[in-house]
Amino acid sequence: MASQLSSSSDDPTFELALAEQLLVSKEKKKKEKQRKFLLAGRKLASKETDSATAMFSGAVQSIDELFQAFTINYAAEDDSIRALWSTISEEQSKLQKLSKRYRLAVLKAGEECEHKQIKGMGKAKESVLDAQKVIELIYPKPIAMEALKL
Repeated sequence: MASQLSSSSDDPTFELALAEQLLVSKEKKKKEKQRKFLLAGRKLASKETDSATAMFSGAVQSIDELFQAFTINYAAEDDSIRALWSTISEEQSKLQKLSKRYRLAVLKAGEECEHKQIKGMGKAKESVLDAQKVIELIYPKPIAMEALKL
């Protein structure tokens, strides 16, 4: 009986130790599962962030390339526009000089025309007076008046 007693008194201790060991083992398995779960979560999160980072970096690089191309094209177009404005300015300056020269030429021609017109009117008056003298020589005054009335 003593051996049964000792065996029966060891049983609860043994069961307690076994239960404790089982709890520790379950706890270890639970912690290992949690560790694996967290590790898998980290890997997945890392993979997703790496993928998003790569995609974002690609987008940033693409935007930078587009902006650089735009800047180069804009500068080229701006240079083109500036050259056109410069050409327009030069042509405008030439036109102003030509316009001034032609205006002065027209004024001079107008003055010459006026001078010649006055001279021509003077010659016409002189011719009329000469014609009058010839008429008076051919026809004396009383006859001249009658001839003019005809």
